[in-house]
Parts: sequence; structure tokens; C-alpha cells
Amino acid sequence: MKKKIAMLLCATLFCASALTGCSNLDNAGTTASSRSAADSVVATESAAESETAADTADYSKTAAESESADTEASSENVTATEAAADISDTTVAGWQFVVEKLEKNKSLENVSVDLGYTGVETNDYVKEASDGNVYYLIKMQLNKDGSTEAIDWASLKLTDSDGNEYTRIDDEFLTNLGMTRMAGTKLNFGSNEGWIAFEIKEDASGLTLSYPFESETYSCELPDLQ
Repeated sequence: MKKKIAMLLCATLFCASALTGCSNLDNAGTTASSRSAADSVVATESAAESETAADTADYSKTAAESESADTEASSENVTATEAAADISDTTVAGWQFVVEKLEKNKSLENVSVDLGYTGVETNDYVKEASDGNVYYLIKMQLNKDGSTEAIDWASLKLTDSDGNEYTRIDDEFLTNLGMTRMAGTKLNFGSNEGWIAFEIKEDASGLTLSYPFESETYSCELPDLQ
């Protein structure tokens, strides 16, 4: 009888243990499923964050490149504006001196073609500077603004860094090149515009254009040309 009771107790305990085990397995499975789902959510969020970060980086890069392009374009505009500006604009003793363009060349044939006044195939005018010299041409405006003095070309000087002085040469040939020549007579009034020519040493540099008035002197340092 005691043996039967003992066996019955053992069977009861075994069943209880089996049920507990099943419950634990179910809980473990549920826990594992929950962890798997949580991991999946975390992975999805991480992937989304990575994609968002990548998109942000791409946008920032695109914006930076666009800003850089705008800056370069702006620099090009500034450069173009500076190149198009007059070289010098100064008023002295009631005369406005505007230096617009400069040209330096051994042959005036080349100057004419470079400036677009004549074409290579149509230009048959050739004028060469003396040995060791080149032509230095200045396009300028001279506007009288209340001055009591006239402009005498003999007093207009071009001086290099070595102290050599040059005066305007007889440049009537400029009209043969299709260029507008500044009047060669004294300027007493009004607005005057055109080219004037000098013949200078080939290696001359540090050129300064000057004109002495009674009250003050006009002086303009010109850039060196190749």
C-alpha cells in the first residue's frame, strides 16, 4: 500500500514538473520572439537613421558644391568686370584723363588684327618699329571740364623706369589701320577720344604718362605689357 502511495506521489510530481517545463519553454519562446521582434525594430530604425544620415551628407555635399560653383562664377564675373573697366580715370586742372586701352607690338599690322580692325586676309598695311623699339599705343579720352588751359601734345610725356622720355609720334597712319585717331592739334575744349602712338624701347618698363599744367601735374602709372 505504501509503495502505491509513493508511486502515485512520484507520478504527480513528474506531471507537475512536466507542466512547469512546458510553461518555461513557452515563456522562453515568447521571450525569444519578443527579443527577435525588438532586434528587428532596432535594426530597422538603425537602417533608417543610416539612410537619413547618408541623405543629409549627400545634400550637404550638393549644397557645398553649388555654393562653390556660385563663388567661382562670381569670381569670374568680378574678373570680367575688372578687365572691362578703364585703366585709369583722373581729373586734373579741369581736364579729365581716361585711359581706356593699351597695346604694345613690334608691328602695327599685328595690332590692327589683334584689335579686330582688320582681318589677317585683308590687312595689307605693314609698319614696323625701328630696331630695338616697339610701338606703344594708348586709347584715351580727354574731356575739358572748366579748365583754362589747352592740351599741347608736345608736353605729354611717357617716361620709363630708366628715365627715358618719349613723346607722341606722327601717328596719322593709325587711320590706315581702321583705328580712331586722337586729333593731333591742340585740344582746347569739349570731349576728345582716340588712339595715340609712341615708339619706345623694346625692354622699357615702369611707364608713366604725365602732363604738366600750371597748377598741378597729371601723372598715371601704366601697367607693363608683354
